[in-house]
Amino acid sequence: MEQAVVDGLLNLCLTREEEEEINITTCYRSNLLEECSLSLFGKLLSNRQQNQRALKNTLRLAWKMGSDLQIVDVGHDVLQFKFGSEYQLKWVEKNGPWNFENNPLILSRWRKGLTASNIDFSHSPFWVQVWGLPFEMMDDEVGKELGNSLGKFIESDKRFGQADQAKFMRIRVNLPLEKPL
Repeated sequence: MEQAVVDGLLNLCLTREEEEEINITTCYRSNLLEECSLSLFGKLLSNRQQNQRALKNTLRLAWKMGSDLQIVDVGHDVLQFKFGSEYQLKWVEKNGPWNFENNPLILSRWRKGLTASNIDFSHSPFWVQVWGLPFEMMDDEVGKELGNSLGKFIESDKRFGQADQAKFMRIRVNLPLEKPL
């Protein structure tokens, strides 16, 4: 029985009509490209189904965007967040990481060719505190080296040198999620 199914699948071929190419005109694409460029795609790291309505309402409140933010389910447990401006998108990226009911929301920026099934949700930016550094090593260059050894360095907290404390250094690092902290 199994061999008959395999043999049947091996003999499949497309008809001439099915092989024809479909040309897509570019006049519609400029609007779609602009909409996509103002999008983030997100996925909750969770083993159980989440209340989508509650998630959407919570994020709209937390991000202070109300109805300006469109949230679309694009399949594979992936949500597309469509922002009204580049400022809003960057604000959400910069002020993360975000979570919902103690489940991290991993975000990824749109890039050409992206589909719901090929988005890479293997890394996420986190603020890391570095304690116990000698005073002469508490600078941006050392922070960059440390960040790149953990993952990919993004930025240092610029306020650390201006604050009334210098107990630790804060760096933002794009960390691999499968690697233990």
